[in-house]
Amino acid sequence: MDAEVLRLNVLLLGRPQSGKSATGNTLLGSWEFPSRFSPGAVTQECQLCCRMFPGFMRRQGSEVALRLQVLDTPAYPHCLLSLEKVKEEISGSVERVLHPGPHVVALVLRADVPFCEEDCELIQLAENEDDGALHVDLLGPAWRSHTLLVLSRSDSLDRAGVSGEEYLRQASGAFQTLLQSLEHRHHFVDNSTAWLHTEGRPLLEKLFSIARHNKYKALQLR
Repeated sequence: MDAEVLRLNVLLLGRPQSGKSATGNTLLGSWEFPSRFSPGAVTQECQLCCRMFPGFMRRQGSEVALRLQVLDTPAYPHCLLSLEKVKEEISGSVERVLHPGPHVVALVLRADVPFCEEDCELIQLAENEDDGALHVDLLGPAWRSHTLLVLSRSDSLDRAGVSGEEYLRQASGAFQTLLQSLEHRHHFVDNSTAWLHTEGRPLLEKLFSIARHNKYKALQLR
């Protein structure tokens, strides 16, 4: 790693209308990725956006900048693209523009809807199951140790008077299994706020912490 500039590559994964692109905007602190209500998926192809954060942290008495690179990806399940096509688009884009690969994955699910079959299909972007045996596909066997579960639209919980802890306790067994496999790494984010940097900094720090724990080793896509 460079002594003055740290690099963090973030790969966004989510199903249609999950708040994936909005989460990317929250991380960047600006409206870079198209994000709007739509009956189907808004993102049709990968898009990379970058931002430099001067003085992100101090190390050995000196300020260190962070170069953040966020790769938005087509949502899955996608009404127009097969699983294979989505994987091909992601792996090709990572190879072209996200060297040496993603340091962390932000797996974006909606907090205002129950965990469902489409969420399970989304996870197939990272792994497939065949005859009861796990066959890692796109992201390699270490993807879970590099992943943060991002729960978007947390403002809906505030309006319902439900705390994050209560939400997690009441979640389905499939959701609990996923969360446990990620060592309970999660973050609630309100994508509706006009002050993106307020929501973005805590999320960015969690993703950076995961990368640092993994010694900045990037995932190698299959």
